[in-house]
Amino acid sequence: MYKIIFFDIDGTLLNGKKRIPESAKKAIAELKEAGIIPAIATGRPPFRIHEILAELEIETYVSLNGQYVVHQNEVIYQNPMKKGAVKRIAKAAELNNQTVAFCGSDKILGNSLVSASSKGWKKKISNHLPFTPPHFIVNLIFKYGDKSKKPILKEYYENRVIYQCMLHATEKYDAYYAKEFPDCNFMRWNPYSVDVCPEGGSKAVGIIKLLEHLHIPIEASAAFGDGLNDIEMLKLVGTGIAMGNGREELKQVADKITESPEKNGIQIGLQEIGAIKNK
Repeated sequence: MYKIIFFDIDGTLLNGKKRIPESAKKAIAELKEAGIIPAIATGRPPFRIHEILAELEIETYVSLNGQYVVHQNEVIYQNPMKKGAVKRIAKAAELNNQTVAFCGSDKILGNSLVSASSKGWKKKISNHLPFTPPHFIVNLIFKYGDKSKKPILKEYYENRVIYQCMLHATEKYDAYYAKEFPDCNFMRWNPYSVDVCPEGGSKAVGIIKLLEHLHIPIEASAAFGDGLNDIEMLKLVGTGIAMGNGREELKQVADKITESPEKNGIQIGLQEIGAIKNK
């Protein structure tokens, strides 16, 4: 019997149009009726999931790839990055002419390109290129935008608690950063961007902290995901379900594979594991 089920957001709950399918909304409502806790497990910071939490009436989440965990408005676990590591990441990004953003629980700030991306440039460009993947649009902004407008804001990352960095670096830099930063965990989520967390940090660790807080055994948990940063999560929980649109590396470790969000993957997956009834 499941007591809690975790859902990634992008590519899992959200479809290609960045909307939650009606089938997923109904399925999650049925979970709650059955006494099962629906929870979010995402790389996003808390302030970027409020609308989704409200839409689904969810009060439990693992955010920032496991570094900030909340249950019923209570922060039950925090794992911020060390100041020295953040400073070194900022310096390396500057030397490599790369964009980096620093994530607190209530704000993200970086240089001018991060600001441009967050102020709607992604949406404006996608209106003209409707079938272009979002990560490719972000890459265009980062690659051709003006890098000279504003330096990385040291006062932001030096004076705030930072839980995660978002580094714009292609896969050819993976070996470099892994070697130079053994005290950090790098989780790539598209060909152009990688999340940087404290060493050992992951969604799985955040989930363990939450399960301990709620006194729920691991075998009574399940999770849905689609990306590389979901691998440890799916390996940890009692039942790991990969979305049909998910990465092949994730599907290899999953217990089950469901359909994509567009094909009612959440609803079908929950029915297949017996969490909700197959109507």
